[in-house]
Amino acid sequence: MRFFRSNDSEQRYRQLIEASPAPINLFDADGEVLWGNDAVVDLLGLSSRSELIGRSIFDFIDPDDKYTAKQELATVVGDKRSAGPTEMQLQRVDGETRSIRVTTAPGRYEGQDIGQAVIIDVTDLKNVQAELEAERQLIDDALDALQDVFYVITPGGDLKRWNDALLEVSGYDESEVREMHVEEFFVDADADRVSESIASVFAGGEDVIEATVVTKRGREIPFEFRKQRLVRDGEVVGLVGIGRDISERVARDQHLHAVDRLLQHHLRNKVNIVNGQADRLREGTARPSEVAGRIETASEQLLSLFDNHHEIVELLTEREPVEELDVVDVIESVVREVREEYPDSRITYDMPDSATAVAAPAVDKAIRELIENGIVHNDAEEPSVHAVVRLRESTVAVRVVDSAPEIPDMEYLPLDDFTSLTPTFHTSGLGLWFVHWITERSGGTLEFDRIDSGGNNVTLELQRPNGHWTA
Repeated sequence: MRFFRSNDSEQRYRQLIEASPAPINLFDADGEVLWGNDAVVDLLGLSSRSELIGRSIFDFIDPDDKYTAKQELATVVGDKRSAGPTEMQLQRVDGETRSIRVTTAPGRYEGQDIGQAVIIDVTDLKNVQAELEAERQLIDDALDALQDVFYVITPGGDLKRWNDALLEVSGYDESEVREMHVEEFFVDADADRVSESIASVFAGGEDVIEATVVTKRGREIPFEFRKQRLVRDGEVVGLVGIGRDISERVARDQHLHAVDRLLQHHLRNKVNIVNGQADRLREGTARPSEVAGRIETASEQLLSLFDNHHEIVELLTEREPVEELDVVDVIESVVREVREEYPDSRITYDMPDSATAVAAPAVDKAIRELIENGIVHNDAEEPSVHAVVRLRESTVAVRVVDSAPEIPDMEYLPLDDFTSLTPTFHTSGLGLWFVHWITERSGGTLEFDRIDSGGNNVTLELQRPNGHWTA
């Protein structure tokens, strides 16, 4: 240990260091401690200053930070330039590790160049920051766990914060969302209403709106948005909201509406047929075999209607998850079954070796419905149906072409606009309705075209598994 004789100025300097509440340490070019105040002694867990003077500062620096400390020592003592503030870990003699922030400046002591380190113990601050970060992360994790979309909008109308659900639903990534205006997430017809709803929240405090979201891939999804104004210290700082996918609710409402319209017509019509034939039997004005045939036909039509209704209800209530499947395998299997059931029909196809798509498990029933429709509604001696599968950039297109009479407007127009259903304008059954909902559940699209030479062209387009199926 070295001892120094101090002049008056150095004595005053030492007294100033001693009185400072901040830990201050003086060391030479080798890092040996020349002097330290009581605050340093306490910080290091030493019992007296005598245990500090003469020791190396590197005895108390965490091994991971020793290179940084040596670099700063060379800068301060050798180059006579200040360094810091620098964060590093300090090890007390009792083994406890503390987080410190060190600012070091060059100086002179006993005629030699020294370093003067002022230390701030930031351990408690770091702990508070860690707790706050953990709490923030917990909130972020909780928001990301929501199935609903969470969002915060600034008074300027920009998205400030959102959860993972927004990315999953929209199909956009973080960087794309940051550059987008809120209205860009919606179909054009709803964009103005959305803007008005946001403005009404900033003016009135809260609002609820239903609007159709359009994803990056063009899929349209009905959503309900609930929004609340955010106020801090009397100033409006934004609005917070939750967006909920109401596809299932809309689907149930549409199906109930469709079934109600159909039953108004079909149930009454078929029951009238059965009652009329029963009257003919009582009056003896009809042959029993003829009456039985008509009653049987009416009953089968009603049973078919209710079977489709039951399948749709299961589809809308159970909602099995979508899965990846080979559309080629599905069509080959369906064609084999339909050929056995309708041996007088001609069913052909044009497909690649494989075509993987993302779809609801019941998509095979939808394809079968389209192929069967081209047969059972065809009066030709040999009804023909041709299935075509084409791979597109992000989708798999399944086209079913038949030679049957043109599908009437009332059979498929209500699928896009269920409000067009009336007691006199309605589908004859629920077969295409079932195809529509399977397509919706698969995140696909369904289109109907007529062929100039006669027949129908129905295209079912499914997404390929190269991204979020909802997008």
